[in-house]
Amino acid sequence: MYEKIKAAADVLKEKFKKVDVVIVGGTGIDIKLEAERIEELPYSNVPYMPVPSTKSHKGYFELFKRNDLSIVVAHGRFHYYERYTMQEVVFMVRALGVAGAKIVILTNAAGGLNPNFKKGDLMIVKDHINMMGANPLKGDNIDELGEKFPDMSKPYTIKHIEKFKEIALKKGIDLKEGVYVGVAGPSMETPAETRFFRMIGGDAIGMSTVPEIIALAHMNIDRVAISVITNVNKPDCMEKAEIDDVIKAASSASEKLSTLINGFLEELCF
Repeated sequence: MYEKIKAAADVLKEKFKKVDVVIVGGTGIDIKLEAERIEELPYSNVPYMPVPSTKSHKGYFELFKRNDLSIVVAHGRFHYYERYTMQEVVFMVRALGVAGAKIVILTNAAGGLNPNFKKGDLMIVKDHINMMGANPLKGDNIDELGEKFPDMSKPYTIKHIEKFKEIALKKGIDLKEGVYVGVAGPSMETPAETRFFRMIGGDAIGMSTVPEIIALAHMNIDRVAISVITNVNKPDCMEKAEIDDVIKAASSASEKLSTLINGFLEELCF
């Protein structure tokens, strides 16, 4: 597997020259960067890179330059509920990590479990609960990437969480903070499941992010995740969560999320 990851990383390095920051776009999310757009690269042009099959995940990279930062935006990710294995789900972030990424900003569309949340809220993820029934580190360890049993006492990079909270305060953005529950999907949650996930400490729920965070922790790469709350699940009065409505809600919150990320990049230094 490492040979495949390195082959992909070599192409990314050749094409982009330098990778500092990676931003992964979630379902329906469109990040608008205040930066110079340099070029794009389809996933299909990178060896062994999967291609998304989920609606609104387009499947290409964009390279931007902002001051000294080289920023790669990944339009689309891979989910465990697709035809992909966990190794394939995390292939992209691993390849970008080997290509030199210093921080990965993951975004996702998530259902709200916390009754104090509302549609369109942004939530910085401070921790997660893996309910996917799988782990990308299962099997033989890839020694070139990291140790077999990575510490997960600080799954998300605290200094970046604090910086995002500081930027949100400056920009007047209401940024929630909470625990993300990762589930396999693709079916949405039942009322009983929703009640259970809230009882165990979940604030938002989705079908991504957790595998990538584990893989990045394994590689000791800085990582942070922001959820767009696309609907709020109330187990005693559940409403339908149609995928088109999820995409629409995520798209509507993209401007606010873009403002937050641009503010973060403006103050980011290594």
